[in-house]
Amino acid sequence: MLDQSFSLENFNKIFEIENRKGNFETKYYSEKFHTLSNELKKQRKIIKTYKSKGDIGKDDEHLKELNEEKKKIEEKKKNELEITLQEYTETVNDKNFKFKFTKFLHEASDKDVYPVKKDAPSFFAMKQLQYNIHRTFKVKQSNRYLISKQVQALLKDNFPKIVLRTDIKGFYESVPQERLLNMINDNQLLSPKSKTLIKSLFYSYNELTDQLKLPVEKRKGIPRGAGISAYLAELYMREVDNNIKRLTNVTYYARYVDDIIILFIPSWKMCLDDYKIKVTEITDKSDLLMNHLKTFSYDLERDKSLMKIEFLGYVFSMENSEYIGTSISTNKKNRYLTRIEKTIDIFLEQKKFAPSDASKLLIHRFNYLTKNTRLHKPKKGLVGIYYSNSLIEQDCDDLDYMDKELLRIIDEKLPTGIFNSLNKKLKEYSFSDGFINKRFFNINSKRKNIPDLRPDKLKEIKKLDNNFERIISIWK
Repeated sequence: MLDQSFSLENFNKIFEIENRKGNFETKYYSEKFHTLSNELKKQRKIIKTYKSKGDIGKDDEHLKELNEEKKKIEEKKKNELEITLQEYTETVNDKNFKFKFTKFLHEASDKDVYPVKKDAPSFFAMKQLQYNIHRTFKVKQSNRYLISKQVQALLKDNFPKIVLRTDIKGFYESVPQERLLNMINDNQLLSPKSKTLIKSLFYSYNELTDQLKLPVEKRKGIPRGAGISAYLAELYMREVDNNIKRLTNVTYYARYVDDIIILFIPSWKMCLDDYKIKVTEITDKSDLLMNHLKTFSYDLERDKSLMKIEFLGYVFSMENSEYIGTSISTNKKNRYLTRIEKTIDIFLEQKKFAPSDASKLLIHRFNYLTKNTRLHKPKKGLVGIYYSNSLIEQDCDDLDYMDKELLRIIDEKLPTGIFNSLNKKLKEYSFSDGFINKRFFNINSKRKNIPDLRPDKLKEIKKLDNNFERIISIWK
């Protein structure tokens, strides 16, 4: 059986993983731990400097002494960490421990978000709980790029098909808690402690959403923003996914969070509305509602008009039953341009008290938006104007449109009469150039030392440990 315990051994593993990712908060650890960390850095530097002085072998007595001192510091640091983590395990395993939420409105989505309060025991408990759910139920989020690529390939084959595109209305807020908790409680592999923590998590959420006065069977919602919420949502949707896949004539089904696309083989016995009705029946049985304002069906055999199928940030265009191209969705283009506008607005505010650093941040953010970046932590992988839009056609005019809008925004917010040199500098950036030539921005360079110009109050709430976080902080 998997080790699901909220133990010192498991918290040590979490520390090692999150430390490598750069995800842990320095405030979670004692002053003594930080002092020893600094001593260790100094000792490593001393060893490196000594080695660089000449031809020094492994048997060098002074080198041995330096390495011995390093080992002693490492051992002290390890012991101090274990003392701290042991305190956290005792807190988490206390019968009165529970997750506590904060609540704020996420402006971009206009949804309430409920992140767990940032204290060390909650951080480690949430990470262990995510691991337990993931390993027990084998749940994970779908790959956005892979789904988009598969949909494009299927539309390119030009075979007759019915396409149904929809999403779940108020997905996170609509999941029936009692049904989800029954799924969890019926599983014999998930540890009792994990089940207790999930139950207490819903209790805390229901306190904030004023649902405790409702009968248990009427309570709804998963706390959007909590670490395990994505896993819980995937678990609840598993039955919906399987039931839709089993529908007659389904040739392809994919879901990314609440966005759904289904391809059917056309049947002379069924019209477009029949396909919608069958899917609606499945979602209704799970007490979820299809968003009919965002539900579209396309008959690619009979309808010869121009059809634009929007899904996961792309628009797949069909005409005369044939695929004619892929472009970027209007919402995604607007997101890029809105970020450009906000970047300049923030610069204009920050230059009043830190002109030099504000200019650096402005340039770094333009680089990030119009180029491509290799991330190492806290996330890994390639992102950017090409890697986030790689399925569009080479002759797509979206990038040219975005470049024209970029120039317009720069002239509007930073007119040449006041910002002549900066205006010219920013106009050198181009979405098209970043995409076509795969220009890269090295966000990880320590020499960049990207500043954090947020107000002190925000710095106290969350420390931004790396360049990536400092750059994107204004768009969250």
